[in-house]
Amino acid sequence: MSKPTIICVDDEPTVLESLKIELKQILGDTCLIETAESAEEALELFDELQTDQSEIALVLADHIMPGTRGDELLKQIHTRSPETFGIMVTGHADLEVIGNLIRTAKLHCYIAKPWQSNDLRSTVLEAIQSYQQTRQLEAQNAALQQTVQQLQNSIGELRQSEEQLWRQVQQQEALSRVYLAFAAQQSQLFQATQTQIQGLEQSNQLKDDFLEAISHELRAPISNIRMATQMLEVRLRQLSNSDTLAQCDRYFQILRTECQREAALLTDMLDLLRLDNDNDPLNLSTIHLNLWLPHVAEPFIERMREREQQLVINLPANLPTLTTDLAHLERSLTELLTNAWKYTPIHQTVTITAQIVPSTSDRPLAATATAPSRLSIPPLVSMPPQLLVWISITNTGVEIPVEEHERIFSYFYRISNHNFWHQRGTGLGLAIVKKRVEKLRGSIGITSQQGSTTFTIKLPLHPIEPSHSNDYYQNELDLPDLSR
Repeated sequence: MSKPTIICVDDEPTVLESLKIELKQILGDTCLIETAESAEEALELFDELQTDQSEIALVLADHIMPGTRGDELLKQIHTRSPETFGIMVTGHADLEVIGNLIRTAKLHCYIAKPWQSNDLRSTVLEAIQSYQQTRQLEAQNAALQQTVQQLQNSIGELRQSEEQLWRQVQQQEALSRVYLAFAAQQSQLFQATQTQIQGLEQSNQLKDDFLEAISHELRAPISNIRMATQMLEVRLRQLSNSDTLAQCDRYFQILRTECQREAALLTDMLDLLRLDNDNDPLNLSTIHLNLWLPHVAEPFIERMREREQQLVINLPANLPTLTTDLAHLERSLTELLTNAWKYTPIHQTVTITAQIVPSTSDRPLAATATAPSRLSIPPLVSMPPQLLVWISITNTGVEIPVEEHERIFSYFYRISNHNFWHQRGTGLGLAIVKKRVEKLRGSIGITSQQGSTTFTIKLPLHPIEPSHSNDYYQNELDLPDLSR
């Protein structure tokens, strides 16, 4: 596959050269960068690249140029190649022009002159990533369509076979019973195959709808909100009335918050897609739980102190080592701790515990004394392979009704009348946690009673899959005494 190409268009050679240098620093050799000093030259270059079957991912065009302006150039580019992203670079913000380009030319973003290097970097990288993801989705859809076509061809062949069998039955009366029985069997096979094909087509349609929602319905609001935020910043700098500035600032905060929420939703949905792909192998490492669990909890110490909450880590001394995928486990525990931080009222406690439980029992093994707050590497403890480790996070002051427990891990499910701290999220966090834990060959459960709620992750100490084990944390870890 050829490298994606970026076309830069500006009538000022110094600006064009500066833009090309910065793009090479940002992208390295991952993309080809071409330049043009006018819209007409850019269109000729665009046609040549299309003739050579080059992938044109992005066009950065100046707005005001002699002859054809940048906005007209981007419209023509979009007409010839709808999948190519466009970015306008100009020192004159025209709201009407920007809005028209969003509607008609798939304008991805607007960059003001003189540009900031960080803004240019983030905008270009995001546009290239969006282009590559769109191309990947198109390739996957094409492969699925090919599979469906092959299955439909099989249906046609089965129908032809059935018709041929019926003709043979009519021609050979002596063997009619044999042929009829065989035809009936073929008919059953045909119906069973047709049912399977219908299921595959339905699954294919569901996946297509889901991928389309990700690539269009979710990315479009993010782009529009980001564009509106940029234009609002321009207007804020032009206004001088303090009351109007304050009002605009409130609108700006709303746009920024909603953009972040939409981006978080998109990230969670893409995580679900990746987790559904069971072909990704686990990256297993061996860790000391007495050291690793306080490390995961450390970022939440100050957060909970600011909300007048208390974080307590209660671990038995000399817990055995655990072999698992650290990325999946850490992100699962971080999500549970984040939820506890959000929904725990002030003056209440969040507690992290770990215990060893036989896989055939629901009771933990007897624990030794609690480990001190300054932790050193414990000796390796040899444990039977059938043992499980239970890692629990409990927060007081919040109780979830029992009837909600089965549905709390569902997609987009929210607990009714649950308005502690008036928190808002994507509704996918616990569903993703469940997926990650199950990928680790474990399970997650919830108990809630007497004014407290506990989420418990249960994992095997040693997964069945082979791993590239690494010893984790070979140095001492200082952690504040969280029990104070």
